[in-house]
Amino acid sequence: MAQDAPPSRSRSSRAATDRATWHVRHRVPLLSTLALLPLYAVWWVFFAKGAGDLAAQQAWADFVAEHPGTPYNLSWYGGVHTANYSLISPYLMAALGVKTVTLLSGLASGWLGGMLWVRTGVARPLGPALLTSYALCCNVISGRSTFALGIAFALGACVLLIGARRIWWAGLCAALATMGSPVAGLYLVVVGAAFLLVRDWGRALSLLLPPFVVVGATTLLFPFEGVQPMGWGRVLAPVLFCAAVLFMAPAKWRTLKAGAAVYALGTVLTWLIASPIGTNVERFAQLIAPAVLLACLPAKPAGPQPRADRIKRVAYILTLVFSVYWVTQKAVDDIVVYTKVPAWAQHTDGLVDALDRLGADRTRVEVVPARDHREAVLLAPHVNLAKGWNRQADVQRGPLFYDGYPGAGVPDGSFSASAYKEWLDRWAVGLVVLHDGRPDGPAEREAALVRSEPEFLEKAWQDEHWTVYRVRDAEPLVSGPAEVVRSDEASVVVRASAKGSVRVKVAYSPWLTTSGGCLAKDGEFVRLDVDGPGEYTIGSAYGWRPPKRC
Repeated sequence: MAQDAPPSRSRSSRAATDRATWHVRHRVPLLSTLALLPLYAVWWVFFAKGAGDLAAQQAWADFVAEHPGTPYNLSWYGGVHTANYSLISPYLMAALGVKTVTLLSGLASGWLGGMLWVRTGVARPLGPALLTSYALCCNVISGRSTFALGIAFALGACVLLIGARRIWWAGLCAALATMGSPVAGLYLVVVGAAFLLVRDWGRALSLLLPPFVVVGATTLLFPFEGVQPMGWGRVLAPVLFCAAVLFMAPAKWRTLKAGAAVYALGTVLTWLIASPIGTNVERFAQLIAPAVLLACLPAKPAGPQPRADRIKRVAYILTLVFSVYWVTQKAVDDIVVYTKVPAWAQHTDGLVDALDRLGADRTRVEVVPARDHREAVLLAPHVNLAKGWNRQADVQRGPLFYDGYPGAGVPDGSFSASAYKEWLDRWAVGLVVLHDGRPDGPAEREAALVRSEPEFLEKAWQDEHWTVYRVRDAEPLVSGPAEVVRSDEASVVVRASAKGSVRVKVAYSPWLTTSGGCLAKDGEFVRLDVDGPGEYTIGSAYGWRPPKRC
């Protein structure tokens, strides 16, 4: 028995060490996640009302739930690819629910953010971890479900690289982050570039290659063009925070300083060069600026300080406070705008019935966008909308609405009654719908014009909250020896009266297929060549069999 005592003490000692190590590693992420649980509960019960970005999440989840094998959604903008939004989040949200995926992504991100701060070895990781969790929770409050999912995988990739070198697993997480949200993948490129600048080749490549591969493949297979507007004022806050980090971070934090420099340069370039990124670039600062600034805050010296050092410290603390306010203000603004469900959004049955009687399934419908964008999810299952809720597609396919909008690159004077009528004809809009709520910023002039009832709009139906106008001499959805039988979010059924070519005003996609005849690109739209009379269905489907091309 005496001989067994030392091994027993050794096992006991190892167990105690393991418990202490677990406590050190997991106390911070546990506390930083639990601290935000009440705020998540408030969001779930009171704030998650399906408006704003949540409207887009719900619309995509509903679409893939109804059409899981369909890559091209015809209910928005004349056609948009699901993959351009996200490769995986719509399917997860369809399976588990939008709110569930959003909540789990936020909680997982909070835990991983806490683990990341512990692994960096900062002296006081709890404060930065709490601010990270808070910023991630604000992102959830704003309804960015897809982005939250991507960030969870992105933080997982970083945790696998800090304090360890699990290169391959980190690369897999980086790929999943980009598949979840291309914006999250972009932020991993910033971190990868920072590792590249300090010559940490393995970590750099594990974060740089997967986003480039995923985005490159998606761009090739699911082509899309668009611009996210960004005014010069949106550059200031991220660059200010980066400058503060470069100025105050310890010299040995070379990777952090390199990342701050890369991000500041990238923010300026995003402002200078129009792209789908635009204002999305500032989300990185919203997530990490408060935490990083707190981590870089040096301890206050015990003795008296020179006046210049005191001023520098006060200025830095004010920058830290401003970063927290900046993040909070965005979430509060979204709460104010998106929480209340307006009356028009609660009474859509009469409108849907009226649109059905007016033949909305044989044309395209323009619903003047609301500030909270609820129309994009409420009406998309019933009619094909000329717009939807995707800012990049909005600018690309309706630039006149961004006349003078900061960073959109649209010349002043683009919007007018005649330009609006041309746009309606271009997208074969037969019905225009106006609600009595607050319009989206770029739709304010459109709402005023429609309300003035120009001569090309004829009032067709009205109730307490909605008005429907018929477009006089509207351009048909198809031209040539054919007519539209019906359309929905996944397909258009065309009845041809004779052999010939039919132009269908659906935005072209290489994924479009037809039940007969053949398809070809006709400008930005589609040409259907038919061999004779009959009904032809144009839709899309995933698969290895290539569609028949003319």
